[in-house]
Amino acid sequence: MNCLRLFGTAVLLLATASFASGYELKNVTYKTKEVGTIVFSHKDHLKQKSIKNNCKSCHKEGSNKIGRFTMADMEKGKSCGACHNGKRAFQLADCEKCHLTKAVSLKSKETGVITFSHTSHLKREKCETCHSRIFKAGRNEPVGMAAMEKGKSCGACHDKKSKIGLDKCTACHPANDVTYKVAGDNPVVFSHEVHLGMFKCQECHGVIYGKPGSRKNATMADMEAGKSCGSCHDDKQAFTVKGSCAKCHKVQ
Repeated sequence: MNCLRLFGTAVLLLATASFASGYELKNVTYKTKEVGTIVFSHKDHLKQKSIKNNCKSCHKEGSNKIGRFTMADMEKGKSCGACHNGKRAFQLADCEKCHLTKAVSLKSKETGVITFSHTSHLKREKCETCHSRIFKAGRNEPVGMAAMEKGKSCGACHDKKSKIGLDKCTACHPANDVTYKVAGDNPVVFSHEVHLGMFKCQECHGVIYGKPGSRKNATMADMEAGKSCGSCHDDKQAFTVKGSCAKCHKVQ
């Protein structure tokens, strides 16, 4: 009789352990409006020691319905929160372990593409530092520099007290070389790198030139009259535009 009981127990354990192998275990994809797609992996969860390949650790027999739960529900121990409490499994506050944190590209007509790196920010801050105190999760309305200077959007952290204030333009905005095509002559290449070694962005943009990306072509006559490059290249602050042709126009 004891042998039969032991045999029955062994069969039951074997059936439980191989329960998952009888089903095609697919990833479950959850789509959200705010934080994009979340992928739940059955295979990764069944490998965990606390589950031991036993589907019944999560699924009640005869129930295949999956309800929708909010983060508030999970924080009360429902759904994923039943295990992800920081004791049995990683806590819900470890957002990036489930929610994808991709780089965000912001298009600007004036300064080109600006790339926000979640990776670099998450080395210093937690998700809740920004979401949803400053930004709502998901896509936000674009905000201009004027609004940031008043403490909105990025300006909430990147203020005058920050090591990377809003005046550190090149920390976010690409400062690439600018090539000017000249009729009847070789192109002229303006190096932001060289000039930023001596000046700040705002010493030219908004004073000599308009906003980045809104420049107008200037003739040599304009420059000799003190406009555009000629406002600095006057033989006092920098070499003069008069007769120093080879310094900008590359001779081949």
